[in-house]
Amino acid sequence: MTMSQGTCDLMQRELAKCIKCGTCRSVCPVFQEVDSEALVARGKLRLVEAVLEGKLDYTPGFAERMSLCLLCKACASACPSGVKADKVFVKMREMLVEKRGLHAVKRFVFTWLKYRRIFDWSLRFGAVFQNLFFKTAQQGTGKEARIPIPVAGLNKRRIIPPLAVRPFRSQMPEVIKVLKPRMKVAFFTGCMMNYIYPDAAHSLVNVLRKNDIEVVVPQDQQCCATPIFTSGDEQTARQLIQHNIKVFKGLSVDAIVTGCASCGLAWKKEFPEILNTRAAIREARELSGKTFDISEFLIKNGYRQDFREVNLQVTYHDPCHLKRGQDVFKEPRELIKAIPGIVYKEMAGADQCCGSGGSFNLAYYDISRGINNRKVDNIAKSQAQVVLTGCSACRMHIADGLGRQGKPIQVWHTIQLLDMAYGEKGLEDERRENDGGDDY
Repeated sequence: MTMSQGTCDLMQRELAKCIKCGTCRSVCPVFQEVDSEALVARGKLRLVEAVLEGKLDYTPGFAERMSLCLLCKACASACPSGVKADKVFVKMREMLVEKRGLHAVKRFVFTWLKYRRIFDWSLRFGAVFQNLFFKTAQQGTGKEARIPIPVAGLNKRRIIPPLAVRPFRSQMPEVIKVLKPRMKVAFFTGCMMNYIYPDAAHSLVNVLRKNDIEVVVPQDQQCCATPIFTSGDEQTARQLIQHNIKVFKGLSVDAIVTGCASCGLAWKKEFPEILNTRAAIREARELSGKTFDISEFLIKNGYRQDFREVNLQVTYHDPCHLKRGQDVFKEPRELIKAIPGIVYKEMAGADQCCGSGGSFNLAYYDISRGINNRKVDNIAKSQAQVVLTGCSACRMHIADGLGRQGKPIQVWHTIQLLDMAYGEKGLEDERRENDGGDDY
């Protein structure tokens, strides 16, 4: 396979825009942690240019530098010339996969993701036996490895959330009805809300129900493919995207709602860019136009404001893919501030990356942790009792940082605060009363 003309044109166009000013150095979280010109956008773009001109080969060192990017979009947002460096790096990762192949571990995981039932069964199995390998962290904020596992920081007392014994979608009927629906939406749960944070997924459904919105939770939905296409495996990503579009396009709904920043960005902007036929691109664009983050959806369509008082001091972390990716940042703050009793404290650097970067933190945990330490320090200075965010990956990474530093600050999805403020029984509460047990 060779580079398509469209890909080549995109890369050359972005490279030509770069005036080598170095503005990206002031905003790149990786550069701020490592202080290497080769790891900032300007330096990496020079390397890409050298490869395209045949002056540099697709070496392991070049591949490493292309992977050392969080894709946080800070450089693209700050660039005075409008260089979309993140787009260039993803395209170059695709070229690297074509030239050098995909890493064996990623190839296995991405193939596994394609088979939804096997993937689902495997995580359920893992949830049942997770206590054999993980124990409750000393801070009580998650789990840590019982023995040092030299991968993803698990040999460094990394704190991770437990897998849900029962994934969210297995707890829900496919259609969650309300008495007098004013709208009907489809909920794209994503992987983390389904398998790790069903509490947030339940809150999202509860809030929609309390606003007289009927919710469809398609059982056949799969991963949004963000970890796959950002690793350069466009072919596998395309298969998952086409599957999700097929599942959702047949639904008679007013909107598609997400509670995950990366999933929302994928549906809104990235699906049409990855698909390669006119028909598929047209379908993706039709669905992208009706896709909303939950905070954006509530602000746009109205929401009940008969909240009970919640006496908490909170702050908010902007996920990169929500603020810079979707331009959604005012909406969550508006919802938070609408709740009586809430004392909102804007932290310093609220929109600076937490260092998670999806799979970045698995491969480069030390760098990721260093970036996260700055975020944790800013959270602590806000004196908040709870930090809110709209991204499960950020939630997990920030909770790890707070737990490691022994800071008793909780991390919630924004929608969980709204659910609490409504102060009514949710669907999961009703089910627990009927079943006599806990779901996760």
